[in-house]
Amino acid sequence: MSDQPSKTSANVDYYTGAAKQQVGNLTGNERLQAEGQIAQDRGNAEYDAANKAPSKITGNYNAAVGAVKEMVGSTLGYTELEKAGAQQRLDGNAELEAAKASEYVSGGGDKVKGAIKENIGSAVGDEKMEAQGHATKLKGESKMERNE
Repeated sequence: MSDQPSKTSANVDYYTGAAKQQVGNLTGNERLQAEGQIAQDRGNAEYDAANKAPSKITGNYNAAVGAVKEMVGSTLGYTELEKAGAQQRLDGNAELEAAKASEYVSGGGDKVKGAIKENIGSAVGDEKMEAQGHATKLKGESKMERNE
């Protein structure tokens, strides 16, 4: 599982778990049945989290659609459409900002993890670890810059 919830990852976990559970049922392997159920539960939890997580895509979509509704409502004198559009635009902008904040925090975590790994690699003379840490740190810095 990545840092952010993913519907794709959730589905992979769920269906892998379902297959394990079925094989366990057919063979009478209780351990495989339990592992399958755990994977399905994990997949369901991640899917739910992915549905609730703020998204830049849906935030931008709702902000744009809301702005259009607001403009059309204002132009045609439909105050209810104008109000609904204004609210949808505000909600979309709020979701966009929440998604950006989440990505910024995730980038900060990558930056710190990378810096630690880079310093440990340098201290123990492990050039590969140092390079991996540096790459992770740069990835985090890039995420942060994209979401300021």
